[in-house]
Amino acid sequence: MNAQAIRKDIRKWISKPETSSLLIFLLMLLITVLLQKNFFESKSLVRSINAFAPLILMTMGQAIVMISGTIDLSAGPALSLMTCVLTYIMKTNDPVTGVTAFVVTLLVAVLIGVINGFGAGYLRIPPVILTFATSYMWLGAALFIRPTPGGQTVDWFKAFYDFGSVKNAPAGLVAFGKVIPPALLLVLIGCVLWYILSKTRTGRYLYAVGSNGDSAYASGINTAKLQMKAFILNALYIFLASLFFVGQNLSGDARMGDPMTLKAIAAAVVGGIAMSGGRGSVYFAIIGALIMSLVNKIIFFANIPNAYQTLVSGLIVVAAISSSMIYTKVSHSEKNKENA
Repeated sequence: MNAQAIRKDIRKWISKPETSSLLIFLLMLLITVLLQKNFFESKSLVRSINAFAPLILMTMGQAIVMISGTIDLSAGPALSLMTCVLTYIMKTNDPVTGVTAFVVTLLVAVLIGVINGFGAGYLRIPPVILTFATSYMWLGAALFIRPTPGGQTVDWFKAFYDFGSVKNAPAGLVAFGKVIPPALLLVLIGCVLWYILSKTRTGRYLYAVGSNGDSAYASGINTAKLQMKAFILNALYIFLASLFFVGQNLSGDARMGDPMTLKAIAAAVVGGIAMSGGRGSVYFAIIGALIMSLVNKIIFFANIPNAYQTLVSGLIVVAAISSSMIYTKVSHSEKNKENA
């Protein structure tokens, strides 16, 4: 490969929106490390992983939906509903109810995905309106099941948060958990799931449908079916996040997921996922989730007064999104000039 080809490949990589996301992440990470001196200590890393994992999972699911050309405004309430179902079915002194709760909630997740996917894909209801409406359905169901936070969990369900907190847990499992915490394991499961999917026809078709649904349909792709699959996959990622939340908090809450919807959407955009669909990487959406999570750390360790934390958080997010978009436009402009 000659020098000209190498320079061309470098310019091509630099012009990608994911590159700006990576640069922003590295900058945010540097600021965090400077503010939090013990950031890379093992206990601190585990705490960070536990704090970051739910948003990462929610963002990965939202990214898949956005790539297919839709959006899910009901993700947060769906998360809340799943935590309520889990803690409603489980009984503390009956370990078998944990398995029942797991299976039933998994079916609830699939049902949520089917309802959203059927409405958006087959009934052609605009996704923003559809998922805004279903968000109230999931919230209402969650409040019906659990009007106030609480519920019961079986002891082994703590394994989704910390293997060491489970009574009589095997020493090998506890040692494994110190190397790969359950939260990280759930994220890895999510990554493997997307890796497998991305190698299939479904993964490729998701981008085609998101880029131009009419052209994809004319090419013989069942766009409605693809969008339903995207919503079901999104619900499965939400399900993984619900397992972690219940394992961590040992309770369900109908309002637990309220702030997660917009955070996941913003994180996906920061990670380079196009709102118009058909462009972006689910793996770089993880970078977006990390950026959003590091915002909270920076605010905390910078000792910003509580009264200004929300304002500063919003400003940082807007700056991250704006810089990503500006970077992409400038890179494309320079690329067009070179091609001309």
